[in-house]
Amino acid sequence: MSGRLVGVLGGTGPAATAYFLQRLVERTEARCDQDHVRTLAFNDTAIPDRTAFLLGRSDRSPLEALIEDGSLLEACGCDLLALPCNTAHGFFDELQGALGIPVVHMVRETAAAASAVGLARIGVLATSGTVAADLYGREAARLGVDCLYPDATTQGQVNRVIFDEVKAGRPVDAAALERLAAPLRAAGCDGVVLGCTELSLAFGGVTQAAGLPMVDALDVLADCVIMRAGRPSKTSKNLSLQN
Repeated sequence: MSGRLVGVLGGTGPAATAYFLQRLVERTEARCDQDHVRTLAFNDTAIPDRTAFLLGRSDRSPLEALIEDGSLLEACGCDLLALPCNTAHGFFDELQGALGIPVVHMVRETAAAASAVGLARIGVLATSGTVAADLYGREAARLGVDCLYPDATTQGQVNRVIFDEVKAGRPVDAAALERLAAPLRAAGCDGVVLGCTELSLAFGGVTQAAGLPMVDALDVLADCVIMRAGRPSKTSKNLSLQN
């Protein structure tokens, strides 16, 4: 067998994990089965809720489960890991420090991709956990990019899409993205990041909303993984590959 084996630390949530695997296939420049990325996915739906812990609503940290799952994938021979959950990157440093193989930093790479296409002020649609931890703000600041999050009312609408619709298996109104992006445009953003994989699942493939270009964190992660696995990506020119 050839090509690096990619471990997918999934289950957070399961539908988004399945969509990530789909995007890996769709975004790889491949002419046959053997051209695709070799993956080993662990869809561990028992990982405690990341947002609830970060907001202090639960004392069950997901870190132990993330480390156990990452260690299992490493023991199975994986060469690198993908973690298709933005909020889980609030535990990235501890997870990476516990493993002997690299974990692709989706948030960092997404901020770099936004910067690479010339965005100077990004609006981020994400869970309240990602917002509270300022995951995108910290990474964007390293690149000189401003980061704005929605106001409280809009954030409540974002949460409903993520938790009450996508995670609950209910349909999402396609026009919802326009309503979520409009306040970010009014606040001076020149681009919007889909910073939650459930939003990627709901709105994947949308290239702009409210007149603003979209950067999909899940697609950025897919492109990074494809390249690090030694395969050609169809849309890889804006990736930094810095972690």
